[in-house]
Amino acid sequence: MSSIYILANGAMASALAYGLRDFYEIYIVGREAQKLEYLKKEGFKTLLYNEFDLENKNVILAFKPYALNEMSQILKGKARILISVLANTSLKELECIRAQNIARIMPNIAAKYKASTTPFILKNELFKEEIVQILTSFGNAYELSSEKQMPSAMALSGCAPAFLSLVAEALANGGVYRGLDKELSLKLTQGLFESFSTLLAHEHPALIKESVCSPAGVSIKGVKVLEERAIRAAFMEAVYISSK
Repeated sequence: MSSIYILANGAMASALAYGLRDFYEIYIVGREAQKLEYLKKEGFKTLLYNEFDLENKNVILAFKPYALNEMSQILKGKARILISVLANTSLKELECIRAQNIARIMPNIAAKYKASTTPFILKNELFKEEIVQILTSFGNAYELSSEKQMPSAMALSGCAPAFLSLVAEALANGGVYRGLDKELSLKLTQGLFESFSTLLAHEHPALIKESVCSPAGVSIKGVKVLEERAIRAAFMEAVYISSK
């Protein structure tokens, strides 16, 4: 089993660690032993930065983007594969850390359950098949044709789960408002998202809406309210602002 070293121990780093652990030996590298302790209890191997070097390793950068310059001074050696989840950090900027190939990706926290949607772009073709294998270990991966696409892809894949969480919470609250107990309302909402995911895999969203809405029916009345509240424009603006 080959090894992957994940640099950082936050939410995204942890999600990737859990998603990859069935296929790779995972090392979590961090600054403080105390903050790594809970991951060690989960069965991950841990290292401090002063115990770690990049040389010929497969590495995932998952620390905050503002730390890149500092980390480039700390990290020694040349990585084999360098995979970055740093938002708004270009391949050119990532070259401050030496590696044979660099992959810029933007997964989401569903990686924990091997269900991430991950856009990616590579610096070169070296180890491409292996990189894709790593990315598809925790979900689906989609190669971008240009790095210019990454901000928009990042907003959809990385940020939109937060938007959809608001939708799910609002729908579940709506069920409670109309008399359902909160556990049943949440289960119905969870089932709705599962059902809708299946529909969306086979049909365009506009066609799904048209199929559900009958003339003068209850669904079209709800759609009318959402359109009056500019819900469509709000989501489009959210994607736009998150991509900047």
